[in-house]
Amino acid sequence: MKKLWTAVFSVMLVASITACGNNGEKAADTAAPAETTAPAETTAPAETPAAETTAPAEEPAAETAGVPTAEELLNKAQEASKELKSYNMVADVEQHIELNGQEQTSKTTMNTDMILDPVSAYQEITTEADGNKTEIKQYITKDAIYTGMNDQWTKLPEEQRSNVMSSLESTTNLENSFDQFKSVAQEMKVTEEGDDYVLNATLSGDKIKSMAAEVLGQTGGDEQSAAALEQMNIKEMKMTYAVNKETSYPTKSIVDMTMSMEGGEGAEAVNMSMHMIMNSTISKHNEIKEIEVPKDVVDSVK
Repeated sequence: MKKLWTAVFSVMLVASITACGNNGEKAADTAAPAETTAPAETTAPAETPAAETTAPAEEPAAETAGVPTAEELLNKAQEASKELKSYNMVADVEQHIELNGQEQTSKTTMNTDMILDPVSAYQEITTEADGNKTEIKQYITKDAIYTGMNDQWTKLPEEQRSNVMSSLESTTNLENSFDQFKSVAQEMKVTEEGDDYVLNATLSGDKIKSMAAEVLGQTGGDEQSAAALEQMNIKEMKMTYAVNKETSYPTKSIVDMTMSMEGGEGAEAVNMSMHMIMNSTISKHNEIKEIEVPKDVVDSVK
């Protein structure tokens, strides 16, 4: 099942990675114990071949005078991302999943301080599902990854830490991600909303699958995760992405995705449908200077 959630995350990452230049959520999901939060795995770690085609193209030229086209906006955001060194992201994720006849609804909130070079982060993750509440804290640095739950801290083994950091560092470079979005710029519409330009798009089918497969490859996805992606049917993904007019830094990202999947045999058979909404706000651009692990956290795992 972990491979399924890794693939699901790749789909979400297609839309959300452009927002910031990196996604702290992936680190938390990768490093946190899998049983603590299946939904968080979704967020932290989707894609699918779909028979549907991409939604009909919107006409970018019909937008308000003075408003950039989608491609112009993405070019500006791509250039601005080179100067983005750190940020805070608060992501609220709501999921409704029906898996092999069983339904589950969950809500996850992730508050992440992220530094991009060198990659480091502090995260607080709260998940509510089936009447249970799970809270996880996490420090991610180039030297160690510490995960805290129920007032107990653990240190990720070096091999796993190295894999997590390699995956995170591979997503720091946004060039390919922006280029992927430019390939569907004709299907995006740009409007104004206060101090922001807001990009909206509705995508479905093979276009998302192709973009997500590239992300999965860039972030170190294995063959099993890629196979899970191939079995998915993404019915629709609605995306909203806002950038500040002056700085071109991201301020919010909303992803609303509906998908289904059938595959496997016997005990491995999967029949799943899922509706997921990820609503993120991004702030404190370049204000976070250091992620420091408290001494009591370090001492508690010695």
